[in-house]
Amino acid sequence: MKDCLTALMVGASLMAATGLSYAGSRPPETGLSGSSRSGLDLRNLTDEQLRRRIQDACIFQLSETEETIKTSAVTRCGCYSNNLTKAMTKDEADELRSNGTYGKTTRPKVESALQACKV
Repeated sequence: MKDCLTALMVGASLMAATGLSYAGSRPPETGLSGSSRSGLDLRNLTDEQLRRRIQDACIFQLSETEETIKTSAVTRCGCYSNNLTKAMTKDEADELRSNGTYGKTTRPKVESALQACKV
């Protein structure tokens, strides 16, 4: 579980460094973390766009760490991203938008969503 949480935390950082708008569209660029270095401005993402980026990062991480059927990953990651974005406060979502990583107050919510969705 700790490895999966670490992978998804890294995935959240990677989502800031990628231009993913749909799952599987392209892998993240290497060596980049955080929105300031990637040139992407996540601050203007809608809640739905932020949810999709979280889901995309999850799917990418699962495809890298597990031999999983894509539909299973999409379902589990969809559950995870929905649960997480509903649980995050506006300040937590803004923090994710501004620096591309989950804050300390969001981490327990991440763990809860991972367990609930069996990611």
